[in-house]
Amino acid sequence: MNNFLQRTLTGILFVGAVAGSIFVHPIAFFLVCIVVAVIGMLELGRLLERKYGKLNIFAALLLGITFQVLVFLDTQGYIERSWYVVLMPLVWLPFVYELFKGGENPFQRIALTLLLPVYVALPLSFLFLTGCINGTFQAAILLGFFILVWCNDSGAYVVGVTIGKHKLYERISPKKTWEGFIGGVVFTIIAGIVIYSITKIASLPVWIAAALIVSVFGTIGDLVESMLKRNVDIKDSGSILPGHGGVLDRFDAVLFAAPMIFALFVLFG
Repeated sequence: MNNFLQRTLTGILFVGAVAGSIFVHPIAFFLVCIVVAVIGMLELGRLLERKYGKLNIFAALLLGITFQVLVFLDTQGYIERSWYVVLMPLVWLPFVYELFKGGENPFQRIALTLLLPVYVALPLSFLFLTGCINGTFQAAILLGFFILVWCNDSGAYVVGVTIGKHKLYERISPKKTWEGFIGGVVFTIIAGIVIYSITKIASLPVWIAAALIVSVFGTIGDLVESMLKRNVDIKDSGSILPGHGGVLDRFDAVLFAAPMIFALFVLFG
């Protein structure tokens, strides 16, 4: 119960920060995304370095931040898409660094360095793309997406700890159950119906589909992060969010669900 209360309090503060930034101004939400991306890449880098040795964290952060800045400027109409060409020299930076650094296993260090922005910064960029699908920043779509994620997480946790018995994927995450997963799906679908009834954005089938996407891909994202943490023998990616661990622990579902939600609204929104 104490853990649940701690998770709830942290969740409320976290939700307030994210939701507030969405409604204050696109720049505010962009800054939140940058902070999340930087902390997330640092957390993932720390996990990888525990097992594989020193990585070029600077090159990873530079590539990830630059990509997010370009997406923001592009969606806001400040630059032409031809500016994305500046990413290529940054992609090659880890290769050049290893060329002059020397040492064994350059392929491994290059691949793991590039994994940081690919796993964290790239998926987070789809949040802004989703919010700007129709050419203007739509706070309701972004807030609706986060509400679905939070409802799925809360529903799965509450149902799982209450009546969960059948393991979902014990080898990777022993505490997750099928009952919790189904509970998360139900909570999220209800939330999707409520969101549509309030916003009237898109259609009811789209929001129900969004709820299913969040539940399925959010769960996959959670399991993938559990796999990565298990591989380096660590429980949480960080400790910045009491009761939730690190930023990656909180955004693992977002990383996998955001690109799929973008695709859904582009095709059917």
